[in-house]
Amino acid sequence: MKTLYLTNIPAPYREKFHEIIYNKLSKKYLVVYCANIEPNRKWAFKKGKYKKINLNIKQLIFKNRYIYFNLNIITLLRKVNPGVIVLNGLSPVMIIAFIWAKLRGAKVIASTDANVFTENRLELDLLQKLLRKLIYPNCDAFVGASTKTKLLYKKYKSNTKNKFFETYYSYPTKKNKLVSINKRKFDIILCGQFIKRKKFFFALEIISKLHKVKNKLKVKIIGDGPLKKLIIQKIKKIGVDYEYKGFVQPENIIKEFSNAKIFLFPTSSDGWGVVANESCIAGTPVITCNNAGAANELIINNLNGFVINLNVKKWTKKILYLLNNKKKLKLYSLNALNHVKKFDSEVSANNLIKAIKACQN
Repeated sequence: MKTLYLTNIPAPYREKFHEIIYNKLSKKYLVVYCANIEPNRKWAFKKGKYKKINLNIKQLIFKNRYIYFNLNIITLLRKVNPGVIVLNGLSPVMIIAFIWAKLRGAKVIASTDANVFTENRLELDLLQKLLRKLIYPNCDAFVGASTKTKLLYKKYKSNTKNKFFETYYSYPTKKNKLVSINKRKFDIILCGQFIKRKKFFFALEIISKLHKVKNKLKVKIIGDGPLKKLIIQKIKKIGVDYEYKGFVQPENIIKEFSNAKIFLFPTSSDGWGVVANESCIAGTPVITCNNAGAANELIINNLNGFVINLNVKKWTKKILYLLNNKKKLKLYSLNALNHVKKFDSEVSANNLIKAIKACQN
């Protein structure tokens, strides 16, 4: 039975995932992209070896999100005639695919990187809520970027018993050449889109306090976005020794993380936070908060980092504790390398295959 995976755009943390599934399903797997890239992304990466189609749909902006609508999806579905459709989102094109599946007797797997906590912050309108109430309970299996996603499906009365599987955003956790944690040049690394949600100014407030008490503090900053000018102005005003790398392509990101001791990952809302994977693969402990999907799953408090409320004083205290305790920092680094293996691309791919089998039972 053919499986069709319908999603918005390619992403570097999904390429190996699709490649593994394509091979394990004897090439009866097709990934359909609505577009090649979205304007807020600067990715450039090597695509995986799997069958894929790009619909090149014109992007529409709705509530600061990109959505897609194109009736050509019906022609494609008729041609491919999949037995299972994975809907990674609820753009109009996905809704059309859902209706087609129900009319033709195909199975549907709901997929999202959201969870009940991130969705509560989206302030959905009545139509968006209605679509979720109509679609989610009528899907045959469910996958999500974290275990917290299960709560989202349950919120909309979906029967997830034995039919929910985690398909973490992930990379292959191959062995990389890394600098020993206590010999790394930078004490702190910040990485992400320069947008309000990523809370860079919270992190910079912490760095300002660290700079006053920690001699020769060194900071690395990676990213780009609309807040770039303000962020650079702030770090300069603090007066700390810093290096700004700009946007770094996925193929080079592990190398950048591997020369820093601690990654600060505050956020007001992240369905997962693949930067936490990148940090752990580099053996760099992570400090984050409960607003990140990766918190308490990939990042475990007192194991490979800390999960702390967004409190500057508490974060500063924990950072100083690690930077001044070489044995503990080394232990957390080793734990990061080992624990991230549970979130490898192979694990995520196998879980989607389990979902495909579950919706056929």
